[in-house]
Amino acid sequence: MTECLWDRLSRRERPIWLYGTGNGADKILDVLEARGIPVQGVFASDGFVRSRVFRGMPVRSYSDVRAEAGDDFTVLLAFGSAREDVIDFVRILDARHDLVIPEVPLYGGELFDSAYFERHRTDLAEARALLADERSRALFDSAVAFRLTGRLSCCLSDTEPMETSVRNLLADQTIRTLVDGGAFRGDSAEIFVRTLRPDTVIAAEPDPSTFKRLAYYAEQEERARILPVNAALWDAETVLPYSASGNRGSAEEGHGRRAKRTEVRCVTVDSLLADKPLDFLKLDVEGAEERALRGAETAIRRDCPNLAVSLYHRTDDLFALPRLVHELLPAHRLYLRRPRCLPMWDLTLYAVRTHA
Repeated sequence: MTECLWDRLSRRERPIWLYGTGNGADKILDVLEARGIPVQGVFASDGFVRSRVFRGMPVRSYSDVRAEAGDDFTVLLAFGSAREDVIDFVRILDARHDLVIPEVPLYGGELFDSAYFERHRTDLAEARALLADERSRALFDSAVAFRLTGRLSCCLSDTEPMETSVRNLLADQTIRTLVDGGAFRGDSAEIFVRTLRPDTVIAAEPDPSTFKRLAYYAEQEERARILPVNAALWDAETVLPYSASGNRGSAEEGHGRRAKRTEVRCVTVDSLLADKPLDFLKLDVEGAEERALRGAETAIRRDCPNLAVSLYHRTDDLFALPRLVHELLPAHRLYLRRPRCLPMWDLTLYAVRTHA
């Protein structure tokens, strides 16, 4: 088996510098500290350095670190981005230094290390076997390899825009009613309207500030009826603690040291739909995917809709969610696709209904 990145870092072959600050850097540093792996310091991109300290370390510029340390050091990427200029710069870092991109659980679960892989080898193999095409199985293998090694090549091995995935996988599906869980500002809803041409999109977004932008989009959209709902999708009608950050790091469980803590109303997909048939359900709900699927079970079993479910928020999602989706929709074909971003986020399981 390929050596786990955490075991390799523990050998301390080179000085380790953390690239980035924020919640991701906090989580990576927590793991390093727990494993007794020291870091030399933390840096930010040139032009983004201010006089500040992160976890007791002054934030340096990349140019200053390189001038001091040369090229023979390990860079740990500690943030995410889909911007091409950022990805291009990370490619430069990968060629110039020993680049590692640690993936730590965003919203719960164990660290994906060698021991975790061995314990769940059978689970992973069973989930892989559920996938319908070789491309999906290869992407699954890349996801496993990335979690173990942190290598950039695994992360960028096969990507495409979400619009391309939706169009190619769902082109022959009739979509009338669509539920968009984790609708954010309406970005995904606009893609669905453009490619799938639904009559109605029920768009659920819990973050209050983001919801205002979603509501504005709903008012402007003329090609379909957008029904914005300021709530999180869950498996019961309730109120839960919530970490409101106004970005994709917002979550029901309140992770993150710097986000504003508040409460969020939770609803189920079944309650949103009542008796209205469901044709497509998208869930990118920051670690609540399993709960949201349970809260949609009546509609899923009744209508056999197409699904798009994120697999990257919790460690077990990679095998637990494909297994659950297959249990709910045994006749559907399962595919993996993802857009281009760092780290290996936005990995999505598509469940596509077959025509009789």
